[in-house]
Amino acid sequence: MVLTKNAPLKPSETNSTTSSPVQTNDKKKAKAELTRVVIHYDVGFNNSIFIRGSGADLSWDKGIMLMNTRPNEWVWETYKSFNLCEFKVLINDSQYEQGDNHKLTSKNDLEYTPRFS
Repeated sequence: MVLTKNAPLKPSETNSTTSSPVQTNDKKKAKAELTRVVIHYDVGFNNSIFIRGSGADLSWDKGIMLMNTRPNEWVWETYKSFNLCEFKVLINDSQYEQGDNHKLTSKNDLEYTPRFS
């Protein structure tokens, strides 16, 4: 059965302990292959957080803007497989965070609060 946005779930299509849709193997596999960086930082109104680096289709020449998912929370994620990614985050793709580059391997998560001068 294909579920559409407005299609109600039948009781047999929900998990009896949580009443939420049962997660398919494809969704579980996709979640397991997700690599994610979560940044906690109040960047201020009309500002954004970007990521630059090497590996995982990142570049040191031009940043990728992170998704602002909650107040003070910014997320970058990829399903692309890679061996090692090295990166830093920036305010408005111009002001680098302080400290060493961060290293991340595929299918792992990193959550932190950066420091800026």
